[in-house]
Amino acid sequence: MRYHDKPHTDGEGWEAVVTAIDSLRDEIGQRHTENTSSIEVIQQELKIAIDRIDDIAKGFPDNDPDGHRRAHEALIKRDEERARLYSALREELVKKGLWAFIVAVLAGLWILLKTKLSH
Repeated sequence: MRYHDKPHTDGEGWEAVVTAIDSLRDEIGQRHTENTSSIEVIQQELKIAIDRIDDIAKGFPDNDPDGHRRAHEALIKRDEERARLYSALREELVKKGLWAFIVAVLAGLWILLKTKLSH
């Protein structure tokens, strides 16, 4: 620890120097206490974080986070393929349904024309 300004002394001589040294020692002691308290708080918070990480790691089957990720990727791929299948089915249904509608309308018109012309 470096001080840029000279320590404050009241007066001159040995007593002033001793008073200044005592003041510096008290300040250093106070800073040490504050730093020790801060380190203890940080260590407690770090222990809590490590415990939480350990709890999360226990949640993976067979302690295999990579396998867990691959399982999710497989589920996502399956859902995407299912969505593509349903989309293709709907598209095919619309096409065939439209053709069936056109054939039904044409058949109806044919029957109507045939009925009108035969009378």
